[in-house]
Amino acid sequence: MNAIYARVSTDAQAETGYSISDQIRTCREHAEKNGLEIVEYIDDGYSGEYLERPALERLRDDLRAKLIHNVIVYDPDRLSRNLTNQLLLADEIEKANAQLIFITHDYDASPEGRLFFSIRGAISAFEKAKIRERTLRGKRSKALSGKLTFNDDAYGYTYDKENSMCIVNPEEAEIVKLIFQLYTTRNYGVNSLYVELKSMGVLNRKGKPFGLATIDYMLANETYAGTKWSFKQYLKNVGPKKRERSIRDKSEWIPITVPAIIDRETWEKSVECRRINKVVAKRNSKHDYLLSSIIRCAGCGYAMRGVNYHRGNKDYRYYVCTAYINGHECDYRKTISSQELDDAVWAELTEAAKSKHGLSIYQNNTTDTTAVKIDLEKQLAKLKKRQSAIVKWVADGILETEAAEKDLQSISKEVAATKNALSALAVIPSVKSISSKDILKATSFEEKRRLLIAYGIKVFAKRENGSIVYTIKV
Repeated sequence: MNAIYARVSTDAQAETGYSISDQIRTCREHAEKNGLEIVEYIDDGYSGEYLERPALERLRDDLRAKLIHNVIVYDPDRLSRNLTNQLLLADEIEKANAQLIFITHDYDASPEGRLFFSIRGAISAFEKAKIRERTLRGKRSKALSGKLTFNDDAYGYTYDKENSMCIVNPEEAEIVKLIFQLYTTRNYGVNSLYVELKSMGVLNRKGKPFGLATIDYMLANETYAGTKWSFKQYLKNVGPKKRERSIRDKSEWIPITVPAIIDRETWEKSVECRRINKVVAKRNSKHDYLLSSIIRCAGCGYAMRGVNYHRGNKDYRYYVCTAYINGHECDYRKTISSQELDDAVWAELTEAAKSKHGLSIYQNNTTDTTAVKIDLEKQLAKLKKRQSAIVKWVADGILETEAAEKDLQSISKEVAATKNALSALAVIPSVKSISSKDILKATSFEEKRRLLIAYGIKVFAKRENGSIVYTIKV
């Protein structure tokens, strides 16, 4: 049995002479001329960069079973675009006592033939890399000139191919405005917004209700505010018909000005709503911690997290300092009852909201951040002293470099975390106006969480002499 192998990738369909029909026709002619009966193995729409291709895998199985005598391929590029894979496949064919035949040039298994094959494969890989580089450079130049580098048909716009720009679709734009207006004025999450739009009979281009993923994508799309980011994402082929999406460094992003559908203020409100919703959504579905992501240790400044202990038939919920996770030293590692602290903090906020003084200036004076700052500065001094000592030990030959590097990396992380904690203390404002009405209106757990996060409230707490001592900073 003799095999014809043909392949074309989705982005190579238009390549001259590389269409599936052309490859098969040319290979058939060669087989007929030499009186060979053939079986065809066709991979239509698969990249030559990877070996995981259905037809190629069947061919390799048949080769291992010694069923194939000749493998006819139009060109080495059709077998694989990767030089290493080309050599691997050629080796498998030879080990199966089969002959590899290319239409575009002669191939033999001699050392000279293998060398020529390798050189040709290397040149092919180089040409592919250069084409990719030129294409990327052309797209970047186009983006820098203020033009879109691809057909952007986001809902609300129509793509103008001639000018490489999107133009506003008036009818769709009104729906985009409605979506952002509902989201930013009614404290909706995406689920609630989805239900509201569906009940209103709002439909997409296909005449169907907007899906959750589509709504979420629209709310995160800054294009609607007049800025389209090019070169923000990087797509990498990681397998046949598989791509991995990653975010480029922000310094590589290129802003392109497009017609805006919503104003910048609405966009900023939407960003803030998404931030709050994201934090609120992170809460444990089984156990409610009102101060999650809000509470910090009054001893070392590190965040505290909620933990649950199950004893007998009861659950006990606490806040614990996370300093130990980062190898940080903290003298206040005692647990704090989350229910007790949550109730105390909210009761105090409610009392302040009911008072005639309100919440313009609010601080529980049972402790002060000065002590926290002093502790953090002491900790920072200790860490720097340890850094200097390790460097000296290496210089004196007391400590090996490899061991020192690990210690220094660990200390550097602690230094960074301590500096961040100090910075967090420094930026907490002592005065901020908070609506008493908002406090009194918040009754559900979600409403309370949303309000605390929206106003940037922080709680510093520790257990001292058997009692919970805390400070609310607004």
